[in-house]
Amino acid sequence: MRSLLLSCLMLVAGNAPAVDIVLHGGRVWTGDPARPAATALAIEDGLIAAVGDDETILALAGPGTQRIDLHGHRVVPGINDAHVHLGAMPPSTVLTLPFPEPDAAQVLEALHAQPRDGDGWITGQLGGRAFADPRLDIDRLDALQPTRPVMLASWSGHGTIINHAAMRALALDLDAPVAGGWYGGNEAGGFDGRLYEYAQWRLRALQPPLPDEAVAASVRGYADRVLRLGTTSLQAMAMMPPQRFLSLWQRSGAPQRLRLIRLPLPATLDEPVPGIDLPREDPERPRVSVSGTKWILDGTPIERGAAVRTPYPGTQASGRLNFSRAEIEGLLREIVDRGDQALLHVAGDATAEAVLDAMAAIAPAGRWRPRRLRFEHGDGLHADLLARAREYGVVVVQNPSHFTVATPFISQSLLSGLLDAGIPLALGSDGPPSPWLNMMWARQLPAAPAQALSREQVLRAYTAGSAYAEFAEDTKGRLAPGYAADLAVLSQDVLDEAIPDEALPATTSLLTVIGGEIAWRDPAFRR
Repeated sequence: MRSLLLSCLMLVAGNAPAVDIVLHGGRVWTGDPARPAATALAIEDGLIAAVGDDETILALAGPGTQRIDLHGHRVVPGINDAHVHLGAMPPSTVLTLPFPEPDAAQVLEALHAQPRDGDGWITGQLGGRAFADPRLDIDRLDALQPTRPVMLASWSGHGTIINHAAMRALALDLDAPVAGGWYGGNEAGGFDGRLYEYAQWRLRALQPPLPDEAVAASVRGYADRVLRLGTTSLQAMAMMPPQRFLSLWQRSGAPQRLRLIRLPLPATLDEPVPGIDLPREDPERPRVSVSGTKWILDGTPIERGAAVRTPYPGTQASGRLNFSRAEIEGLLREIVDRGDQALLHVAGDATAEAVLDAMAAIAPAGRWRPRRLRFEHGDGLHADLLARAREYGVVVVQNPSHFTVATPFISQSLLSGLLDAGIPLALGSDGPPSPWLNMMWARQLPAAPAQALSREQVLRAYTAGSAYAEFAEDTKGRLAPGYAADLAVLSQDVLDEAIPDEALPATTSLLTVIGGEIAWRDPAFRR
């Protein structure tokens, strides 16, 4: 409010105090319906003080004002990545495999080529077909690598195959309970090496942690990379205790705003959710908030893990829910009782239906709408479920990279269809972190071309949409008086249709500002 009042006074009083920063001579997409376009803006005390034309905004400058000539570049609100996983993985030898679908023979050949007496882990990424291929099992992996731990993960993140050396290294106990996960079996009734859903995530989370300096360096490296792309906010889910992640985030010195989302990995569902005693805001970490609890309710169509109402083509497989319908209702009730926001991985249409049924059993739609329950992905939110989702105030957080590979059961309401149905849409990476690569994919949408977004719709979903998804729509997501001065000056005008979609991924940020502070400046960008 102070900066809003200050900007009004400046426009009528010639002797008012000068603003901190003026950016002028650009093309500003504000994201503000009241004033969608401008050429200049002023910043005071970390907030947008005024937006307008060059003459008006430059009049607010004084001797101590920093003036930045935009040289005609496009300015947009800072990107808010609504779905990202942060952390660090142990060092390993990574197999070179075709992406996204190596076959089993290629995987076995790559494993055979690695020294048996080498050091360290061997890891690799599989597609859905290889992950399901019975030739890739614990015995075959043992035959090729009897002493080195092997971990082959589906690139979707929802399944892992290991050998016995990895079992020993991970201290895997097949008899230990794990809520929301299970182990694969062979025809003889033995363990085939496959870990599904929470069985793999909990196991990794229980391993001896990497050194603090390694995790902090990994986090800072990620933050620096996305600063150069214009990302000023991250809504992150980390598979480590929230207290530890917050400490390492602070240690990393990453300048972005962080919303840390709780991601429980319990052995049984009666365990308390970690981090529930952490305050949402803390003066010691002014750009960090802690809120939201995420549960992963099914897999993905890639490994036929998404729970669907009609079997996958050519199979009798329908995926499965990670939790029973009664358990889903219980998880939601616990979150509601704490006054928290629920974020649910929902891929299949059967999963979407189960969640909507649970919501209806707990409370009427009017009580749900203010809670903004989030469907992370929501690929199976089919036409017959859209009206219910809108009625209950569901927000969908989508990831354009997920639709670069054709999979069955993709809804006809992935992106533009959600907006047409009146469902709030936010965007997150959950994959390659570049918003401009994701903009290209959201424009072209190989798996569902009719659902493509306009470039302005992508920007709005990545800014105001993501802010709405975290209850921050009144403080960030647009360049308007009183809003956080989070912005990016882009290397090319992503709203210029003369620039082909294929050129969008080359976009970088020349200047990234967070809270009125320059967090990144391309050395080639001059004032």
